[in-house]
Parts: sequence; C-alpha cells; structure tokens
Amino acid sequence: MLMNLLLIFVPIAIALEVFASAHHLLIFIASSLAILPLAGWMGHTTEQLAERMGEGVGGF
Repeated sequence: MLMNLLLIFVPIAIALEVFASAHHLLIFIASSLAILPLAGWMGHTTEQLAERMGEGVGGF
C-alpha cells in the first residue's frame, strides 16, 4: 500500500520533464521514485503468471 503512494511521482516526473527540463536531478529523482511501484507491480504480476501458467512462462 505504501508503495502505491509513490505512484504520484509518475505525473510529477512527466510534468518536470515538460516544464522544467533543465533540472535533470529533480527529473531523475522523481523518475526513480515513480518506477519503484511499477516494478513491484510487474514482479507481482510475473509471480501470478508463473503460478497459473508454469515457471517457464513466468520466467519468459
């Protein structure tokens, strides 16, 4: 649940890229925080896929 709160950084990172493209460090930090919950979702989805379809499909 706490990781889902970091999803707010997805639009923040996009807005920083559009409106403050010279602030590379801020964009990097916001993008780094935004990717954490997305990677968690992908890992969870891969685990569920492996449970239902087999380890070969889950690993692919």
